[in-house]
Amino acid sequence: MFCDKMAYLWSCAMLLVNLILGVTDGLNVSYPTCVIGAGYSGLGAARYLKEYGVDFKVLEATRHVGGTWRFDPHVGSDEDGLPLFTSMYKNLRTNTPRQTMEYSGFPFPEDTPSYPTSTCFYRYLKNFTKEFDFEKHIQFRSLVTDVKWAGGHWNVTYHRTDTRVNQTEPCGFLIIASGEYRKPVMPKFIGQDTFRGTVIHSHDYKDPETYRGRRVLLVGAGASGLDLATHLSNVTAKLVHSHHLAYNQPYFGPNYVKKPDILSFTTDGVVFKDDSFEEIDDVIFCTGYDYEHSFLDKSCGITATSKFLLPLYQHMVNIRYPSMVFIGVPKKVINRVLDAQGQYAAALAAKKFELPSGQAMLRAWLDNAYKLQAKGMTMIDINVIGDEMDNYFATLSKEAGVVRAPPVLSTIRDFNAKNRLEDLLNYRDYDYKLLDDKHYERLYNLRKNHTCPIED
Repeated sequence: MFCDKMAYLWSCAMLLVNLILGVTDGLNVSYPTCVIGAGYSGLGAARYLKEYGVDFKVLEATRHVGGTWRFDPHVGSDEDGLPLFTSMYKNLRTNTPRQTMEYSGFPFPEDTPSYPTSTCFYRYLKNFTKEFDFEKHIQFRSLVTDVKWAGGHWNVTYHRTDTRVNQTEPCGFLIIASGEYRKPVMPKFIGQDTFRGTVIHSHDYKDPETYRGRRVLLVGAGASGLDLATHLSNVTAKLVHSHHLAYNQPYFGPNYVKKPDILSFTTDGVVFKDDSFEEIDDVIFCTGYDYEHSFLDKSCGITATSKFLLPLYQHMVNIRYPSMVFIGVPKKVINRVLDAQGQYAAALAAKKFELPSGQAMLRAWLDNAYKLQAKGMTMIDINVIGDEMDNYFATLSKEAGVVRAPPVLSTIRDFNAKNRLEDLLNYRDYDYKLLDDKHYERLYNLRKNHTCPIED
């Protein structure tokens, strides 16, 4: 049942109650715990599964760990013909301080810049993998295509890209950590099919040099849109940026032009809603991503759409079958939330704590939905944590013994989000130092280069 308006929330929930009343923990220790994905989230969960002595296997579609943090020069599909699961591009630096992105108890070297390069962050993930000896638990080149509830366990079907054979793995507990940057949102406009230039999503953007001397249109001013504006403004003949973000726009240079939303395309350019026109060679849509869980069968008891998943207790647990847990669904959070979710999931798999009853979990989910409604949000915001992030850390800690992330991380997150929009070109020229659980200091530290103290 697709419920797209908060006004229908109660009626939708009542339709779910009959399912929830038959809730089962589904935990079958005769089968291993399975983790889908060996990116940041999957590796974090693996660390705690190993710590708790849980028998587990990680199913990874590609030949590599790291998920979206690994740069892949291919466009569209990788060396095995799989859709690219990474959105990484050259010269990227993190847009949040590394202190908010580190795994608990596994910090970067102290002299690492607070905004490391993506290459450095990927080295960090590989170092994490090596430190905890995960590779023997990871089955690479195994693309999950179907997940079904089998009345006591999960049947996970995957395609082996090396042998071209489909196999099915019975799993007693399932952790879905398949990433949130897999399905780009590609808008369509009048006349777009007649446009003779190139059109891509930022998911496929690789290198600013591709656009040297060209007339480029960027669409969107989220994290990617703003970052690509800083990368491309110095190399393009003209950079046209279509967005409606209100922020302290810096001076990008004389070749930068701000435009409102798109009205239509022509064969050689774009008409905007102010009726202005620009000749364009290339278009890059920085228009975000949809959830992608097409491998979930209806038997899983989850309503999975491109915009939200429901109902999930603690933004993680499949309320009908609590032996299925998601990591990485919540929006507007820092990476450290994903690490906390990994520990929560592993503790649940290891039976370190007990969940509330199905009815109680549904009630908690409904209470959260009503709070969102009171804030003027809609059903597509059901997976948002945002300003409640510090409380979320506290709740996971209280319920499952998850290591409590210090409140200072939420404070840094909030400051960085505002400061990035106030000082886009310079906000990365500062380093953060945690003083205690509630305080930090921020120091100017302009570097001529961004060396990484982590060896490759």
